[in-house]
Amino acid sequence: MSDSRVKVRQPKGEGRLQRPMSSSGDYVTSLSQVLRRHGLVMGTLALMLLLWPGSIKVISELAAPLLSDPAVYLFVSALILVFFVSYWFLKSYRISAAQFQWVAYLFFISVVEEVAFRALLPFILTDAAGLTVAIFLSNLVFAGVHYVTLRWKIINCIGALIGGLALSRLLSNTGDIALVVLVHWLVTFLNTPSAPKKHL
Repeated sequence: MSDSRVKVRQPKGEGRLQRPMSSSGDYVTSLSQVLRRHGLVMGTLALMLLLWPGSIKVISELAAPLLSDPAVYLFVSALILVFFVSYWFLKSYRISAAQFQWVAYLFFISVVEEVAFRALLPFILTDAAGLTVAIFLSNLVFAGVHYVTLRWKIINCIGALIGGLALSRLLSNTGDIALVVLVHWLVTFLNTPSAPKKHL
């Protein structure tokens, strides 16, 4: 008697950081899926947290270095973009509009994730849990969201947790959220330097 079950194959070269494709074919293979599944969730969460009393003040204080000398951050951003293009060239990636759309998305997600998980969620949780626990819980949620929305493997989610804690430490030491966003942007690019195979 033949086995009627059909094994769904993972698209070649689409693995990135994801768990194997499910039997239902659930897989994230395009930029539009990433935007819908992850970008929309993170952006909405950041906006919701900004409505919490005191949140705007927290972000204003953390953005003070940027507001006092924006030219420095623009210059560093330009250097990072030059690095991205050089990296693509050296790795023989095709330099295309899709790649720049991907870089723009990575910048957006770096901003909203830092606002939500390194600045505001710890601020909101600190009174109830204490600062150390609040930072850990915030980064645990950060890692968990990647498991659900992007279907990351557990090992990559653990990496996201550790990386998030490192970014929290950087923010605590510098009080400069723009700097942390730029570090996040650079690290996220190195983690996934090319756009998904399918685009918008």
